[in-house]
Amino acid sequence: MIVVVGLPAYADSPDGEKCAAGLAVEVAASARRRGAQVELVGKIGNDGAGDAVVVALGRMGIGHAALLRDPARPTPVLAVDAADDAAEVDADSPTARLLPEDADARPALEAADLDLALSFLPEAGVVVLADPISDSAIAAGIEGAAFAGARLIVLVPAGSAPPAVPVDATVLEAPVDDDGSFGRMVGVFAGALDAGLDPAAAFNEAVSASGWEPTPD
Repeated sequence: MIVVVGLPAYADSPDGEKCAAGLAVEVAASARRRGAQVELVGKIGNDGAGDAVVVALGRMGIGHAALLRDPARPTPVLAVDAADDAAEVDADSPTARLLPEDADARPALEAADLDLALSFLPEAGVVVLADPISDSAIAAGIEGAAFAGARLIVLVPAGSAPPAVPVDATVLEAPVDDDGSFGRMVGVFAGALDAGLDPAAAFNEAVSASGWEPTPD
């Protein structure tokens, strides 16, 4: 089982199939397409947008038993320019804005949230910390992964200092301009780890499957 930790957003979609957006959702969906069992640990608002996110995750086959509700903050909404096709824009696109723009006005995962969620997911083989969370929440994620004996993947924003993680964890830096391929690559990587490949082989498979090419030294 792969556990992806992150904060999904609502994205309007004409067909209703892509109403869940964000890096964590992209990673989870990619791993699920590879055939892995996936659970998303996150938090959304107790509102209609949150309901749509839950329905979209269910349609994608992504487990959401550990998706918490925040009664005080709204589900983030991915807003795009009217000229853009919302179904083709992800939360990392430079043309997209996440609302509310103030991160403090959006739901946030606390250490206690991860402690509780991961305690109910002891069969995790891989834990992916997909979105920026507090240091205490990161520590809870590390502890939960260690308790389950799971591989740990931590994604960090471009240019940020990596958090203190165990030596066998994988830290990947998300590119500034991403068309969604980074999240898809991470999902394949997580799926390959969950299938039993060692990290080097799993990463090579993920890069190859994503159509990326190694840069020359």
